[in-house]
Amino acid sequence: MPTRRQMLAAAAALAVLPPAARAADTLAGATITPQGATVTGKRVRGPWRIGFSNGYSGNAWRQMCVAALKQEAALRRDTIAELIVVDGHGDVARQAGDVAALAAQHVDAILCIPNSAVGLADALSAATRQGIVTVAFNLPVIGETVSAYVGTDPVRKGRALATWLLGALGGRGNIIGLGGLPGNPYSAATWAGARAVFQGSGIEVLAYKDAYWQESRAQTVLSGLLSAYPKIDGIWSDGGQDATGACHALLAGGRPLVPVTGDDYNGLLKFYVAEHAPQPGLALGLMSEPTWQSVVALRTALTLLAGGSVAHQQIIEPGLITAANAAAFVRPGLPDAAFVDTSLDDATMRQIFA
Repeated sequence: MPTRRQMLAAAAALAVLPPAARAADTLAGATITPQGATVTGKRVRGPWRIGFSNGYSGNAWRQMCVAALKQEAALRRDTIAELIVVDGHGDVARQAGDVAALAAQHVDAILCIPNSAVGLADALSAATRQGIVTVAFNLPVIGETVSAYVGTDPVRKGRALATWLLGALGGRGNIIGLGGLPGNPYSAATWAGARAVFQGSGIEVLAYKDAYWQESRAQTVLSGLLSAYPKIDGIWSDGGQDATGACHALLAGGRPLVPVTGDDYNGLLKFYVAEHAPQPGLALGLMSEPTWQSVVALRTALTLLAGGSVAHQQIIEPGLITAANAAAFVRPGLPDAAFVDTSLDDATMRQIFA
């Protein structure tokens, strides 16, 4: 079980080692697996100008992701002349325009969390053809339109969470599935991975609902299902906010807490620490969505700008957080909205959530 000191040491290692020089990262038990062809960059004279097209910044995860990126860029002032951050506000067309605008400013590299796997493909492909290093992360784009991709595998995550829940329920039971934003490709892929595990098992999926990765919305959604389903044995969710809201709905409805899945949302970990003793049915199976993906994406771009080589895809594989190691990850002094698999220290986190 990793201690706080081990987690911070892993974060320090992340801040030093370039992605091409390491086999694995160990923050929250994560590894980074190279996949696909090797890509070699064309050396560009620095210092470099880097653009980041953020699909939107409307939640705590994105805020932490941007903060980690800015922190990393500040450590590399000798090689980074400017970091330009733009926000697509959830609009695909606007973000495509942002990517084109960054390319017109002749940045050396563009990092991107795309609002759409399809809708950003043309803009990123055009930038790549102009000789700009392009690195998508967190959410993929269709085809070979970018220089490299960094992120977790949502199908694998969905399968892993479903496998854990299947085991926690002894192979059978009635569950509710909760997803994120309607049409979001990541949420759809995680649920597809989960369904493949549940199919043919003793698990009956009573309902699957989008809960927008919002506690309050998830609580409302599940509250509306309680009368229809008197026996709910487990909650599958790809997000900790949804799982936390579902737990609050069960409590408010006088129902026992059950095994839940989610991510590294601090609110869910704090809830578990507070409630697992009086509610022995509560169990956790969590996989993080590391906010330090932005750091790995930036280093990938810098490696290519220096003429180095990287794998076309770098797949982050987080470890499982359960009752056995939850105490090592919960951050009691930070808000519920924080995500704990981060390279940011507590002081920086408090500034974000002030």
